[in-house]
Amino acid sequence: MEIAFWQGFLALSALAAVFILWPTVFVRREKKKELLQDARADVNQDVFLEHVKDLEETHSRGEIGESELEELKVDLERTLVADNESIAIDSDKPIIASFRSRLPVLALVLAVPLLALGIYSMVGAKTDWEIYRLAMARVNSGSIEEANAIGEELIGELQDRLESRPDNSQNWYLLGAVAGELGDYDEAVRAYRRVLELEPNAPQVIAELAQALFMRAGNTITPEVSKNTQLALQLNPNMPTALGLAGVEAFQSGAYQEAIDHWSLAVKQLDPASAASKALTSGIARAQVALEKSGGKARKSGKAAVVDPKITVSVSFDDNVVSPSPEDQVFIYARAWQGPKMPLAIKKLTVADLPIQIVLDKSAAMAPGMDLSSFPQVEIVARITGSGSAIPQSGDWQASEGPIIVAEQKNAVVLKISEQIP
Repeated sequence: MEIAFWQGFLALSALAAVFILWPTVFVRREKKKELLQDARADVNQDVFLEHVKDLEETHSRGEIGESELEELKVDLERTLVADNESIAIDSDKPIIASFRSRLPVLALVLAVPLLALGIYSMVGAKTDWEIYRLAMARVNSGSIEEANAIGEELIGELQDRLESRPDNSQNWYLLGAVAGELGDYDEAVRAYRRVLELEPNAPQVIAELAQALFMRAGNTITPEVSKNTQLALQLNPNMPTALGLAGVEAFQSGAYQEAIDHWSLAVKQLDPASAASKALTSGIARAQVALEKSGGKARKSGKAAVVDPKITVSVSFDDNVVSPSPEDQVFIYARAWQGPKMPLAIKKLTVADLPIQIVLDKSAAMAPGMDLSSFPQVEIVARITGSGSAIPQSGDWQASEGPIIVAEQKNAVVLKISEQIP
């Protein structure tokens, strides 16, 4: 982007130079001749009229007679004609400008871009450009140490810029985000509050403010954190940050099912590989264990819970396409349709067992609290692998079906393995 800026600046500077030089350097030769002829002809005409005036004054004083006056006028007219003809002859000669005569023009060509750059530095967006450059460098940094160092520099640039332009809500928001990531929660809270002064009722900002307040209080749900969390959810019920905090508050109060509901909804909207998704998924598992230990008494939802949901799966393979060994492993599992890719229920067989019909239920869960009841929609996958690894590998064969609504699925899901993983 910085290269593009200088490319644009140089292009505009070149265009300005053309506009300046065109009338003085690139103008047509005929036009120069015309201008030169007109200028010298005007001078000759002025001289002629001045001489005629002097003759008439001399005649009026009686120093010359009438006939002599007329003869002298004729001589002046002949001289004027001769001089104009000489001008036309001289104009055919090459017009050569000296370097000294071109110095003012060349100086103007250099002064215009330098002056423009100076004015831009004072009143333009050069500082914002530097902020953008630092923000991109931080995103593309190769290590945490480098990112933190760039982040500190970025915070300084943002603070300086906001002193001169305190109404830039985007810079305030960026300041809050970077300060929060670096652990400066006081500055993050200050920045988010300023954003809300400029843009009230922005749910994402309210949720970020609640997060910063939560972290500043040592991961404690204070009344202010709770207030901002609920306000953010009122404005946007699907806000992941607010849902995460609401889940924490519910978990701490013993409302484990409510915590599961909040965290499950948040996980559906996050990248399964993200740290936030993994943390919430772990929280869901802990809440599910706590819920089971409490005998389900902590459930706050008015809807009846699905008791041990299960899905029947019928698995086979297309022997016209797939030629596996009877000892090759077969993994049949269910995973969240939109959420973490960790199986909610899984069974391991061999190709020799196919075709087969199995039931995926709570007993096939990999981790306590992460089963078919954790997500309303799932995907069913059957995979044949010669490596024996539970992680999909290139060359494995599989089939899948989804999304499947767990509570509504009554018939068996039929999977015929025929597609190879590239």
